[in-house]
Amino acid sequence: MFFEQAFEGKNEISRWIAMILLVVLFTQIVGAIPVVVIIAIAMATNPDIEPNLENPMDLSVYGISQIEALALIIIPFAMGAVALYLFHHPIHKRRPLTMLTASPRFRWKRFFWGGGIWLAMMVVTSVLSVVAGYQDVELHFNPTVLVGLLLVSLLLLPLQTGFEEFFFRGYLMQGIGILARNRWAPLLITSLIFGLMHYFNPEVSEYGAAVMLPQYIWFGLFFGICTLMDEGIELAWGAHAVNNIFLSVFFTQDSSALQTPALFTISETNPLVDFAGLVVMSILFIGLAARHFDWPGWRFLFSRITPPPTDEEGLTGFEEEEDYQFDNQIEKYS
Repeated sequence: MFFEQAFEGKNEISRWIAMILLVVLFTQIVGAIPVVVIIAIAMATNPDIEPNLENPMDLSVYGISQIEALALIIIPFAMGAVALYLFHHPIHKRRPLTMLTASPRFRWKRFFWGGGIWLAMMVVTSVLSVVAGYQDVELHFNPTVLVGLLLVSLLLLPLQTGFEEFFFRGYLMQGIGILARNRWAPLLITSLIFGLMHYFNPEVSEYGAAVMLPQYIWFGLFFGICTLMDEGIELAWGAHAVNNIFLSVFFTQDSSALQTPALFTISETNPLVDFAGLVVMSILFIGLAARHFDWPGWRFLFSRITPPPTDEEGLTGFEEEEDYQFDNQIEKYS
């Protein structure tokens, strides 16, 4: 199962620290090289350029188009995903797939199911919010720009959301689970970390941490519950990817972390109403997924994590049987 298979490899604390440091190196340094070089060239060419201190992710002041900026901003996330994939086996001596799912293969049908259901919900809630007049939007229809934005969003945003799911709901959640030996602690801890990682987003400056951080923490809880109950990140990644793609293509506002030439610009909104809508959507999503995939009972979230038995050579049952078959039904918790 998802947590138990984390015991398959090597789990000394030094290995986890080394992996996290490599991820930080690849995201914050290696991945930042392209945008740093471009900004340096722009400022050398025009010393009068003044960065947007309220939203450092707004690269338009350097002569970079919003679509190009979107691609540049996603590069660090892509590099983080590369680091997780390249170094996971050398460091932990187990397959990278084991931090993504308890299934012997990645379940793409679940990925697209999660994305499809979340897309339908976002379309419905967006239409209702505009029709009800709670959101004021302005249309900006440029077919050429819209097609380019759609292509870049579809190709690159799954890498950004993928890295966040791989790292928070996969790698960190399993690592904390090994230490805590239960499921609720890694769910809460990774959700808090995920929320706090968004502290410097411009939305937080615009509406306040007390309003925005609970939304990010709730997102972490939502994706974490999907990961734990479904024994893999596929549903969470699908919903997360569609969420960011939809917002990138259709809605933007001055305080958005990702500035894009979206179809609609939001001039006025209520973040508390947004939060309420997010809670309703996520609860409905969880209910549909629980019924569709026959999840175990909710006591499963509070169950203990039991390491698999080892033989005399210290090998786990997963290592002894390479063709370990995934069983998503845990009858004693149903």
